Amino acid sequence: MNSKSRATLQKVMISVVAIVMTAALVYLTSATTQSRFVEGSDRGTPVFMDKYVAPALRDDFETNLDAATYGFLVDAGLLSVRPPSGPVAYFAADRHYGVISANDPLVRRRLRGRPSSDFALFRSISINFYANELVSKSVAAQDGSYVFVNIDEHWRASVLHAYVHAIAAANAPASMGPAFSADASFDPELKFAFRFVDETFALLSSDLFDLSTSTGIDKAWSGFRAGTSSRYAGTSSRYASPASDVLEREAEIVMATYDMPQKTVEFYAACNAYAASLIEKNGKDAVCQIARRFLTGSYASLDDLFSAMGGLSIAIETWKGDATIPR
Repeated sequence: MNSKSRATLQKVMISVVAIVMTAALVYLTSATTQSRFVEGSDRGTPVFMDKYVAPALRDDFETNLDAATYGFLVDAGLLSVRPPSGPVAYFAADRHYGVISANDPLVRRRLRGRPSSDFALFRSISINFYANELVSKSVAAQDGSYVFVNIDEHWRASVLHAYVHAIAAANAPASMGPAFSADASFDPELKFAFRFVDETFALLSSDLFDLSTSTGIDKAWSGFRAGTSSRYAGTSSRYASPASDVLEREAEIVMATYDMPQKTVEFYAACNAYAASLIEKNGKDAVCQIARRFLTGSYASLDDLFSAMGGLSIAIETWKGDATIPR
C-alpha cells in the first residue's frame, strides 16, 4: 500500500470513528435515552411507560389501552360516542410514581406548552406513596388531563376507573366550574355532589369490568348488586368484609399517615349501593343514558342529568330515604 492509499484509509477511518462517536453522543444525550420512560401513543395521545416495566406488559398496555377504556365503555353501553375531550397523557409506572418528573426530558419535550400547574402535579404525585384510589391502582388529575396507573397484569380495570374520572372532568360543562375552581366562585356543595356522581359512574364501570371477566357483560349488569354488594345492600363483601382488599388499603393508609384517605371505604360503598339502586329501580338503559350524558358533558346541571328521576336529590332520596350527598 503506497503512502497515498494509507493516507486515504486513515482519513476514512477517522471519518468513520467521528461518525460513530457523534452517533453515540446523540444517542446518549437524546431525550429518549435520558428519559425514564418508553413512549407510546394512544391515537396521538402520549403514553409514558416506565422502562422498568416488562416489555411484553408495556406492549400489552399500549396496544390495548383504547379497547380497555373507551372500547369497554361502548361495549357496556356507558358510552355511544367518543367524548370530545380526554386525557392529555397517560403515565404507566412500576409499583409507585417516583419515576414521574417534570424534568424528565421526554416528558418535558412532549408536553411543552402545558401550564406549570401540571408539573407541580407531577411533583406531588411522585412523592405520594398513597396517590392511588383505594379501589384501583390508578388516579386521575382533577381536571382530567392526566391518568396515572401502576401497571401490572390487572391494569385494565385500574386504567378504566381513572379514565372515567378523566373524561367526566375534562368534558364537564361550564356550570360545573365552581366545583373545580380555587377562587371565590368555589361551591363546596356542588363539589361534593359532582364527586359523588363521578365516583358512582367510575366505580360502576370498573366493577362491571371486573364482573364481566367471569360472567360476560350482560350478566355483569343483571347481577351487579349480588356481585359487588356492600353493607348498604344489607350484605358484606368488597367494601365491608374483614378480608376486603379495599378495607385493607384504607387501614394501611391510616396506620402510615394517621389520617383517613380523601375517599373512604364508606364513600365507595355508598357509590356502589347507589349505582345498584339506580339499576334496579330504573333499569340498565336509563342508567346508561345518564352515564353517556355525564361522561360527554351533555347536561346543564346535575339535576338536569337526573331529570328523568326527578333530579339528583329525588334520586338519592329514593335510594336511601333522604337527599344528603354521601361524603
